[in-house]
Amino acid sequence: MPSRKAVVFWQLVPLTIAYFVAGKFGLSLAFVNASSSAVWPPTGIAFAAFLLLGHRVWPAVLVGAFLVNITTAGSVATSVGIAAGNTLEGFLGAYLVRRFANGRRVFERSRDVFKFTLLAALLSTAVSATVGVTTLSLGGYAEWSDYGSIWFTWWLGDVVGDLVVAPMLVLWSARRRLRLSRGHVIEAACLLGVLAAITVGVFGGLIGQPLTFLCALPLLWAAFRFGPRDTATAIALLSTIAIWGTVRGRGPFADQPPSESLLLLQAFLGTMAITSILIAAVVAERKRDEAELAYLASIVESSDDAIVSKTLDGVITSWNGGAQRLYGHSATEAVGQPVSMLIPPDRPNELIRVLARLKRGEHVEPYETVRVRKDGSRVQVSITVSPVRDALGTIIAASAIGRDITEDKRAEEALREATALRSVASLAVAAAHEINNPLTVVSGEVQLLAREGGGARWETRIAAMAEALDRIHEVVARMSRITRLEQAEHLKNMPEMLDLRKSSGDPDGPG
Repeated sequence: MPSRKAVVFWQLVPLTIAYFVAGKFGLSLAFVNASSSAVWPPTGIAFAAFLLLGHRVWPAVLVGAFLVNITTAGSVATSVGIAAGNTLEGFLGAYLVRRFANGRRVFERSRDVFKFTLLAALLSTAVSATVGVTTLSLGGYAEWSDYGSIWFTWWLGDVVGDLVVAPMLVLWSARRRLRLSRGHVIEAACLLGVLAAITVGVFGGLIGQPLTFLCALPLLWAAFRFGPRDTATAIALLSTIAIWGTVRGRGPFADQPPSESLLLLQAFLGTMAITSILIAAVVAERKRDEAELAYLASIVESSDDAIVSKTLDGVITSWNGGAQRLYGHSATEAVGQPVSMLIPPDRPNELIRVLARLKRGEHVEPYETVRVRKDGSRVQVSITVSPVRDALGTIIAASAIGRDITEDKRAEEALREATALRSVASLAVAAAHEINNPLTVVSGEVQLLAREGGGARWETRIAAMAEALDRIHEVVARMSRITRLEQAEHLKNMPEMLDLRKSSGDPDGPG
């Protein structure tokens, strides 16, 4: 297994070579100054390297930039100064994007693309242009009177290098699965063909009129149909063909001197690049939002609870499948109707109070109430109402989640009855015990009187008393038997009642 140093080394060597080759190509198009070109792809390479691989790539960028300049013009001192400016440019741009623009995912959102343009393409490139031109002027390789024109050429070349090269490298570095369906491949081939044909026609001199705006059409096609990565690739292809044609003296900008024609071309390419990448990011954001909304909508639609949204005036705006199952109305029947159609006539102020509290921004606690179904029957429900806010935080609607608690209420009623029965049974057992004790004493005394005798009159009375006591004994015994039977029946049904409470979601149930 290769060591970490070996891995880093084999990352830095190709980066140095790529920077050197791209830099030599850029300086081959330098017309204002041998070290300042309006075409400078290495800026995008350095930015992407710093962003993707981190600050450890600085030696590769520094060495590559030094070799480009020392083999072209200038001294060791000026080459070191320019290389330092190029390295600082890439480091600063990557740092700012990582800090403020979502890092390597910078091209996924339009606001981050805007930040990349401002922080990396426009701001950090000014560092390289300033350091580089100042170094040349101090070293005597550029006139101070030409400082402004050389600086602008240098800066514009770096800006377009960032806008054209960096997005393609960063986006292709992301590990995303390629769409290789037949239809997608055919459409991609058609896009490349149309892009090449239009660009060659415009910048190859095949079209007599200056129709540069035609180049925007395939870029828009790529932005809307393929996403930021393929759009960045299309921009790179457009730039390559456009530079080739302009350098050969063809195209809409070729009637100017070489330096001016390249500046105009770079301004055009930079505008096309940032516009296309922004549009692609906006489209990608919209597709992600639509996918997320579809996912959330599927969750809402498949929920067993009734989820209903309504305006602050009480007009229903959405109605899920759970609402249809609970209340009986279909979405077509319910949407656009007042939510008061679900509220019983004996509760006219319930909705008014809830909506009034929401408008005031107050929190509404979940509450239990009654709703009317389509067939006129009533159902007991638990309602949770939440405010719906816009991007500014203003409450614009309300969302209500309704859950059928009919079975919960039945379970609660059954439990209350069982509790009451248990209380009565306990009281009956206690009463039987309290009656039996003195009754036994009385029965014993009556039996003693019967044995002592006392004449026919007393015998008749004692017999009546004994008969009454026997009846009382029988009633108490029967009451005890009934109580024991009812308790046994209650214990037999208790698991079923507890299971009913558990299945209905009662938080007080077992488990």
